[in-house]
Amino acid sequence: MPVDRLLPEFLQREDGSANGDAVLHECRHCGSKFEDPIDQCPVCDATEIATYEFPTDDPDADPDPDGGE
Repeated sequence: MPVDRLLPEFLQREDGSANGDAVLHECRHCGSKFEDPIDQCPVCDATEIATYEFPTDDPDADPDPDGGE
């Protein structure tokens, strides 16, 4: 199952714009998720924080950069 189906609320930008990438910070120890970058998990005090970037679709971008169909 695609991650964007699991985290639909997170992937929505607060300002409602569609530009930019969505970013998720997740504790590798307890799995807590955060929108802002952190150095230490406030839940379990672990320092191993994973960062995932989800590129958003740009409606003006060419879907095939080679120009093919």
